[in-house]
Amino acid sequence: MHSSRHRNRTLLTRILDLLASDLGIVAVTLLTIICIYFIDTITPLGEPVWLLYLIPLVLSYWSSRLYAIPAVTFVTLLFLVGGFLVSPEGIPVTQAILNRFTFFLSFICAAILLWIIRRRQIAGNTIV
Repeated sequence: MHSSRHRNRTLLTRILDLLASDLGIVAVTLLTIICIYFIDTITPLGEPVWLLYLIPLVLSYWSSRLYAIPAVTFVTLLFLVGGFLVSPEGIPVTQAILNRFTFFLSFICAAILLWIIRRRQIAGNTIV
């Protein structure tokens, strides 16, 4: 029983190491974006499902690649617009546009702040 427990920990450790790698972060981030987009497309306009798009942005923060946050921001904004276009109507379209546009601007501001913080963090690690 002891050796099986040891193997399970090793397997679990390998899986966690893979998920923590850049490839794992990219895979989890893309999967998250796609799942949120699917939820966004089946949810009527007016439901703030689009707030979930902040999750992939935060996930991209842990990537060691400097371009991860801008890339995720660009892709997420495309999905945000796409989700708006195919979502069933729930509230008046003008109000939904205002809500999405407000989030769009807030999302870009959050991305810029995260990118500046991450850039400083990466630059600080390369100097040492």
